[in-house]
Amino acid sequence: MATGVAAWLPFARAAAIGWMPVANCPMPPAPREHSKKQDELIILNVSGRRFQTWRTTLDRYPDTLLGSTEKEFFYNEETKEYFFDRDPDAFRSVLNFYRTGKLHYPRYECISAFDEELAFFGIIPEIIGDCCYEEYKDRKRENAERLMDDQEENKDSKLPNMNFRETMWRAFENPHTSTMALVFYYVTGFFIAVSVITNVVETVPCGSTPNQKDVPCGERYTVAFFCMDTACVMIFTVEYLLRLFAAPSRYRFMRSVMSIIDGHPALLHRPGP
Repeated sequence: MATGVAAWLPFARAAAIGWMPVANCPMPPAPREHSKKQDELIILNVSGRRFQTWRTTLDRYPDTLLGSTEKEFFYNEETKEYFFDRDPDAFRSVLNFYRTGKLHYPRYECISAFDEELAFFGIIPEIIGDCCYEEYKDRKRENAERLMDDQEENKDSKLPNMNFRETMWRAFENPHTSTMALVFYYVTGFFIAVSVITNVVETVPCGSTPNQKDVPCGERYTVAFFCMDTACVMIFTVEYLLRLFAAPSRYRFMRSVMSIIDGHPALLHRPGP
């Protein structure tokens, strides 16, 4: 490509200073190298602001959105351009990364918004240049500390007059309010899965006996399945009693459909193996 530019560059300079009229002596067309035939100038429309770059500039980073074939989902056939409903100011830094191979953090950008733009275009923030990395880390740490302070303030200001029953009921209804509630939620879900799997496996054949062709696993391993059923029923019973104790209205709770469903395993449990 350099030899082609050198061929017509003297003519351009001569025409610019008036030594050679362009109309009488047109410049020769710049030759194209065979390796550049597949390259093309593409238009990236980011919320109405258009950016132009070469396709090969984007293809240098195939693990990102613009460098992969995933950007074709954003191609507009009518306008012949790629449209992204993103922040055009932050996109300048993204596009400069493709051009120069260096990612810079703009000081005027919100750290959270900048991270969201990087995540959308598939660029990891760890490749930010040394000139901006320390400031980026400081801004990120300050933002994390500010969010933690806000969460602590909200936690202290919310529901200051709740008693023990109300706190327990809130934990049952929203397990993410505390660590203990979340642990109990996952333990209950685990035993629900164990109970369902146990009921299914009990009906699966586990070999044969001289008297029967196929013996179900529930009959072959009676004690083991009884222990698992008992453990599950104990957990469900404890959960039901705790919910009954913490319910704002125990009468409405016992009449609800979910209460009847949760309470029937304890009533139908077999007393022995």
